[in-house]
Amino acid sequence: MKIAVTSSGPDLDASIDPRFGRCPYFALIDTESGASETLNNPFVDAAGGAGTQAAQWVLDHDVHALVTGRCGPKAMAVLEDAGIRVVEGASGKVRDAAGLIERSVLPAAAPPMGPDRWPGGGPGRGRGAGRGRGGGMGPGPGRGMGGGRGSGGGPGRGGWG
Repeated sequence: MKIAVTSSGPDLDASIDPRFGRCPYFALIDTESGASETLNNPFVDAAGGAGTQAAQWVLDHDVHALVTGRCGPKAMAVLEDAGIRVVEGASGKVRDAAGLIERSVLPAAAPPMGPDRWPGGGPGRGRGAGRGRGGGMGPGPGRGMGGGRGSGGGPGRGGWG
């Protein structure tokens, strides 16, 4: 299996870089033969779209899995659509990442954060139980992360009455 690892340096003893699109290097490792090469990330200084461009670069190098610290939602979508396994939250040495993914010790990537990809369905949009002047019309216990913390705006401590 061929994997890509975001790297802060040009060799396998470098640290795994926490950034995907703007990491300085990509280490490409063949877990079956042990062959490896480290290549400069051509998109590290891109004006915009570094993540999606880097994702396409990974696809062009016939990679089966990616190990990184964090991958943005657009780049994640490109990689997932192509069937690339993405492992986020990785740290330590590049050399160790290859062994960890081979044994599947690293956790699979968390769902990317984005407008349509909030864990739990999205930011809360329900009526909050605000205690201010707005009668509790702020973000509330919708499907996601609102948590019922309305901002209020009506007279007194009204909330819902």
